[in-house]
Amino acid sequence: MGRRQQPETVGVLDRINNLPDSILSHILSFLPNKEAVRTSILSTRWKYLLASSISILDFEHCLKNLYEEDVNNFMNFVDTLLFNPRERVHLESFWVNDYFVDDEDDYLPLYGWISTALSRGLKNIGINFINEKVPVLPTLLFTSHSLVTLTLFLHIKDDMKIPTNACLPNLKNLCLTNLAFEDGYSILKLISSCHVLEDLTIYDCCFHSISELNIHNLLLRRLILCFEHVCVRDYDYVMAIDAPSLVYFEYTGIVGKGYTLSNMKSLVKAEISISHFHEVHSERSATQLLQGIGNVQSLHLAIEAFNETFFRTRLDPKLVFHNLVELEFHSYYCYRKGVRLVEFLHNVPNLKTLILDLADGEEGLRSLPIPSCLLFHVKEIKISGVDGSKYAFEMISYFLNHAMVLEKLILKMINLLGKDELCILKKLLRLPRNSKKCEVVVH
Repeated sequence: MGRRQQPETVGVLDRINNLPDSILSHILSFLPNKEAVRTSILSTRWKYLLASSISILDFEHCLKNLYEEDVNNFMNFVDTLLFNPRERVHLESFWVNDYFVDDEDDYLPLYGWISTALSRGLKNIGINFINEKVPVLPTLLFTSHSLVTLTLFLHIKDDMKIPTNACLPNLKNLCLTNLAFEDGYSILKLISSCHVLEDLTIYDCCFHSISELNIHNLLLRRLILCFEHVCVRDYDYVMAIDAPSLVYFEYTGIVGKGYTLSNMKSLVKAEISISHFHEVHSERSATQLLQGIGNVQSLHLAIEAFNETFFRTRLDPKLVFHNLVELEFHSYYCYRKGVRLVEFLHNVPNLKTLILDLADGEEGLRSLPIPSCLLFHVKEIKISGVDGSKYAFEMISYFLNHAMVLEKLILKMINLLGKDELCILKKLLRLPRNSKKCEVVVH
């Protein structure tokens, strides 16, 4: 069998080799980097084809499960790929990590590859460095005229420095993770100079020597800010955002000293998860944050408060979300959460869909004015964490009694024993409802 197969295999290889270079390069472009690299051992022609076909180089994929000698071979391959004077490779995307780096000297070739790729019109780059001692990043990284996407995820202890001449005129997507900036204003200046920036993500970054975190960009459409793991002492500034084209805004973490969010008239969706309300300014700052997103249509609001400092009184009647049609509400460790939710519903008069979680409920409802949205607009309510407690039944009954145009109530129960779950299910389905169109669905 083996002798008969050999000529057939050779014949197949001959037919492949007879294909034009353009077709072979196109075929190679669909292969993962690791598989494409293997073809380079076939002949000099295949090395050339490989160089001309690669547009994306991803270290995460290429270095996965490689032995040390394979890593060395891979580094030699990248050297050949980028520094061969006869075959100038023009990468479109370059995703780099330092998993194979042992000391600072090993960053020299790595930085050489980054600079070479950038000098040849690289569009997208992602850098993920896990070592704490990293030399200063190449200046070209912050002055490239070709970059469209820049992603930085560093674990360095020292503060990062941004060149004074930093400018990325064609950058549309910027993601900064786990960075500390010696001069916070330098990175803010860079962000403002990215005139076509559309997507900005900042995860757990520290901005030193600033009194105001000012993000001003006319074309920005998506903004994600996460300060979940930032020390309170490193978050000693006011946040000011001016982004008239913003359609999506996400904020996670502790409440800052203050917020000025202006020109958010295009905002469609916002996800706000806020915590740490021990500071005197917390309630005022949280209110400012919500005021800034007053035009939003869909809101995910999660509150983690260990005391009563969050919205101790009803929200200012002027803070009304006229455009809000969908609200997902979660509160954790929050006193009188049911009451707080109903009070908040008075500020969303045109709400149509309400999503909430009953887990950790401590107190039921008292006699409160009925929000107008329940009487005239809410058509769908989704409630998870239903456990059969008195609090859960009181909340569900409240909505069934007052949601006059409700069409569907979806209840998701937590894990219970079979008999208990059946008993609770029957009790839930027997609850009176004032909307004739209301369908109760239990999962």
